[in-house]
Amino acid sequence: MELDKKAITSPKIKFSESALLQLKLILENDFTLMNKYFRIQITGKGCDGFSYSTGFTDLHEDDFKVLTEGVEFLIDPFSAYYLQDSKIDYVQDFENEEEGFVVTNNNQGDFAGKFWREAPGKIPPLIKDKI
Repeated sequence: MELDKKAITSPKIKFSESALLQLKLILENDFTLMNKYFRIQITGKGCDGFSYSTGFTDLHEDDFKVLTEGVEFLIDPFSAYYLQDSKIDYVQDFENEEEGFVVTNNNQGDFAGKFWREAPGKIPPLIKDKI
């Protein structure tokens, strides 16, 4: 099954000031990331909803390329569909040994359990001739 990217709205993901600052610092100071993009993606699904990851990668053919607050990032159509109302923050908690980008999906509760059984409208649009 292939998602219909044309039927998916490009997400309006917000970045906190700390996330923007850290992202700009990383991109300005790490030459190995030249021609790479910051990627936000859904990496799994559990009873509580989705799990997320961020990182640096190449552009894929079906990606959304989004510019927000001076930062360009990539997101695949599946992740874009479910991350419409989300925020990226950067956490530095040395006491608890936690550091990194954190994805907060404000609609996370809508995707707990087997949500698609009760609400088929929450399934991303598929290309009709490929079903």
